[in-house]
Amino acid sequence: MSPEDDPLFEALASLPSVAADAIWESRVRARCHSELSRRPTMRRRVGRNLSNAVLASISGAAVLCAYFALMLAEVVRLAKHP
Repeated sequence: MSPEDDPLFEALASLPSVAADAIWESRVRARCHSELSRRPTMRRRVGRNLSNAVLASISGAAVLCAYFALMLAEVVRLAKHP
């Protein structure tokens, strides 16, 4: 069976084509632009995320430094006792 013989393809071919509605497009575009203008700018969001990332990195580094300091103190304590 080929697409030319299939009645479903013939029915689909006879359907009218869909055209975009200019009024609907302009209404959707206006809603999108108004929503985007209410949101914070990308620069502010990136800056906030960057500051959170820097804070997380500094916190992680501080935890690692404290861990290594405690580990070094334990090594020194164990080295003093035979």
